[in-house]
Amino acid sequence: MSLIEKEQVTHWSFTPTMLHRLLLHPEFGSYNLSSLRSGGGGGSTFSPALISSAKESLPQLRTTFGVGYGLTECTALATLNSGAELDLFPTAVGRPLPTVEIEIRDESGVVVADGVEGDIHLRGPNIMLGYWNKPDETAAAILEGRWLRTGDVGRFEGGRLYLASRRHDLILRGGENIYPAEIEQRLEAHPAIMEVCVVGVADNELGQIVKAVCVLKDDENVDAAELTLWCSEALAYFKVPAQWEIRREPLPRNATGKVVKAVLTEQTDLHFIEED
Repeated sequence: MSLIEKEQVTHWSFTPTMLHRLLLHPEFGSYNLSSLRSGGGGGSTFSPALISSAKESLPQLRTTFGVGYGLTECTALATLNSGAELDLFPTAVGRPLPTVEIEIRDESGVVVADGVEGDIHLRGPNIMLGYWNKPDETAAAILEGRWLRTGDVGRFEGGRLYLASRRHDLILRGGENIYPAEIEQRLEAHPAIMEVCVVGVADNELGQIVKAVCVLKDDENVDAAELTLWCSEALAYFKVPAQWEIRREPLPRNATGKVVKAVLTEQTDLHFIEED
């Protein structure tokens, strides 16, 4: 915030976590951020509640706030949702950029119908040539016709892309496919929650069950029973977390600000220390 004020920054690109923390910072109102004319980002899903909060707190971004979808392999951006479109379709990550094509395919590689979830594939001049000196990885990612297999799950509906999850983040509970983002967005709307991450943990009976790791805001308290009720009011019963971890410590993140879910499921250690 100090840098925005000092340098009169006009555009800011951010992840949802960066934006969320700025809006809740105790000194948010102490800085002059009026130089900002536009802002937006990606990296993970922006909840409608976060978008609404950002537009309320930074009113100059009401018509210029944007979200998008992309990955390094497509030079960062493939879709964009902003302005009136974002107001009408806040859960969409947008329409394809000019020259970008999108297909949603099933596990056998067949294109699915409009509105059906599947694997997201991209094609266009922004797609990488390949991974440097990694021919096997390149062959797995770049398919016939130079379609990029992204590893993400979503649906294409009404000309807009809706992102569900990374394929490896999908939770398989007793035959049901559960996407963490839907549960995370519900929990992020709770007034006591600062940030949240939903993961799948092993279960002998169901294969996996849903676990939610919730970081509370300062001076806020809530228990698992209240959060269970909060989720059950909006989600199917099998999506309601069966395990809860309620904490004050921030979620483990890598250098780009993304949550390292493997740390939360105890599959790896975090080799990056976040400093205040």
